[in-house]
This record gives sequence, C-alpha cells and structure tokens, in this order.
Amino acid sequence: MILRQAQDNTPKKILSTNNFSSKEVTYLLLEVSKLDISYAKSSAPTVHDVNFTLDDGEILAIVGESGSGKTTVIRAILNVLPGGGHVSNGSITFDGQNLLTLDADGWRNLRGGKISMIFQDSGNMLNPVRTIGSQFVEYIQVHSDVDKKSAWDTAVDKLTLMNLPNPENILNSYTFELSGGMRQRVGIAMAITFQPKLLLADEPTSALDVTTQAQIVGELMFITRGSGASMIIVTHNIGVASYLADNLMVMSQGRVVEYGKTDDVINRPQAEYTKTLLASVPEIGGKRYV
Repeated sequence: MILRQAQDNTPKKILSTNNFSSKEVTYLLLEVSKLDISYAKSSAPTVHDVNFTLDDGEILAIVGESGSGKTTVIRAILNVLPGGGHVSNGSITFDGQNLLTLDADGWRNLRGGKISMIFQDSGNMLNPVRTIGSQFVEYIQVHSDVDKKSAWDTAVDKLTLMNLPNPENILNSYTFELSGGMRQRVGIAMAITFQPKLLLADEPTSALDVTTQAQIVGELMFITRGSGASMIIVTHNIGVASYLADNLMVMSQGRVVEYGKTDDVINRPQAEYTKTLLASVPEIGGKRYV
C-alpha cells in the first residue's frame, strides 16, 4: 500500500497526533493512468486517456450514458474485458502492484480475494442448472482451504448479512426461483465473502424496482463503510451516485469529461455534457433529487 501526502482536494486521515504535530496521509489503493482500451489491434481505442485515483475506504461513481465506456473501465481493472478487448496504453496500479504484469495465477489469486465484482444481474453470472449453494461453496473452496461444511456455514452467514430470509432455502434453490433483488443480494454476498479491498459494481441496481434499489444501495453503503473497503460503482442513476460516492467521474464517448468531489460535480459542473446530464434528472415538486 502506498502512502501519499494529502492534498487540499483529497480526503485526509490522521496517521498520528500528539501535542506538537500531526501528519496527514492518505492511502492510495488504486491508480489508473493514461488508460486506453481497444477491441482490435488496428482500431482506434474505444476508451481514451482515463485517469483517476482511489484511496482506501473511498467510493467512486462513474456515470454517463450507455456506451460511454463506464463498464469497460472497471472490467479492464479486473482483466475481464469481453471480445478480445485489451489495455492498449497506460497503467493500472492496485495496492502498489502493476496489474498489467500479472499472469493467470496472479489474477486467480487477486480476483475474489482482494478485488471482487458485482454484476448488473448476478443471476446471469450463475449457472442456472446448479443450486446457489453448490456454486457458492465451490467459490469459497477455490479461494480458501476449507471443507464443504465450513464453506456452507460461511455462505449462510454472508446471505444472512444481506438480509436474505431462510438462507438455507436460498442455497438449495436455483437462480430462476429467486427474485431479481434476491439474486442481486446473492451476488453481493459472494463478492464480499473474503472482505476484498476493492469492490467493482456494474450497474448493481438498474434491473431492480425502486424499493429494492434503495435497499441494495443501503446495503452497499453499509458494507463499504462498515468494512473500510473501497468501491467503484458504475451507474446511470445520478441520484444513486450522489448518495453513495465521495468522488464522481463523468464519461462520454469513451472519455472522461469531468472528475472530482461529488458535491463539486453535482453543484458546480464545468463540462457542458455534465450540465446536460444533470438537467435530464426529473424534478418532483420543483426539486431535483441529486
């Protein structure tokens, strides 16, 4: 983990304090620098020159319209780009390690343990012909040296943490037997099993009804704030972004058009695209809830 001197516009943490002096530092967990992402060797990058940092315990929201490159960025961090996508320029440094130098074993050790991902519809990421429990237990055993009984008990504990009733019944169920909100909670439970330092959440509430969205957002906030984990959440919902995130990054056509503290971006936007995006949020009773 890298220690860096806190600047005026970065969150500050007190490392030590006495009657004579105090030293303020932040813990730099992730740094993405000059990132380009391409889907063919000869084509122009789909995502251009993305730069941002994430400190330990921070939440970053990436917003923008469909096709702006939001999901591509977080998939690149975990090296799960589809269709031959690859990082064609730049660097991704996590906890002091250059992720672009990892081999297959390195990624296997990193994924699920230190970095986990919550997908848009977790049900689509699970095998529909296997029970939730068989997959959850296998996931735990792949990443740790425990027997099936211990893995099962861990799965029950994590589902209970996500406020899922009758977790034993859920583990014995198939994905089609669960509601969208329940499937999403299962995905989050699996993602947080090993208390990762970084959670990547790809539109985790977009397929849910408004009430369930609010519950999931509250649970994500509880998990990250309670454990000190960092999170990058991709969303088109500016209301969700403004509630959850410390920092906000706005993307359009594969480029970052605005990046800064959430309050600054929401209340004092500089880019015309950001102003247009904020203006598109509907008003209720003359008030815009962002």
